[in-house]
Parts: sequence; C-alpha cells; structure tokens
Amino acid sequence: MSHKLVGFADSQTSSYIKNQLQAIANEISGLQTEFASETDARLQRYCKKPDRMPCLMVFKNDVHLNHAHAKFNEKEALAWVRGAIG
Repeated sequence: MSHKLVGFADSQTSSYIKNQLQAIANEISGLQTEFASETDARLQRYCKKPDRMPCLMVFKNDVHLNHAHAKFNEKEALAWVRGAIG
C-alpha cells in the first residue's frame, strides 16, 4: 500500500506547505510527498472549495482518501496525516 501526501499552495503559502511536507516526510517513513500549485486539476476534482489554500490531500494507491484546507502547526499536521492514512 502506497500513501502519498500532496500539499497544494498558492504563492503566499508555498513555503509553508513545502516546510510541512518535509517535516511530515521526516516523521513518517515511506510516505511519498508532492508539492502542487493551486492550478492542479486534483483540487477541482476532489474539493468543494478548490480556491482555499493551503490544502493537504492524502492518496492511497492514487485514490483520494481525505483532504484538509487549513494551516496546521507541525504537530497538528502530523496527527492529521497519521489519522488520514490509518
């Protein structure tokens, strides 16, 4: 089973999301991470409000599991991701 965490950001939140992705990847071994911009088609596909940034989205074997539009501190982000991947 392959989990991927995608962080979506606009120009104002890109450094925040990149830092979050790195911090989470350091704590959860084997988790793939990807940075994506606010123009990524997955936002339109899976979100009711695709213009809300930042967004974290979890996939398992390329199937959407969950997403959150929020700014978390590192501890909260890590807890959310662990809960989303089970």
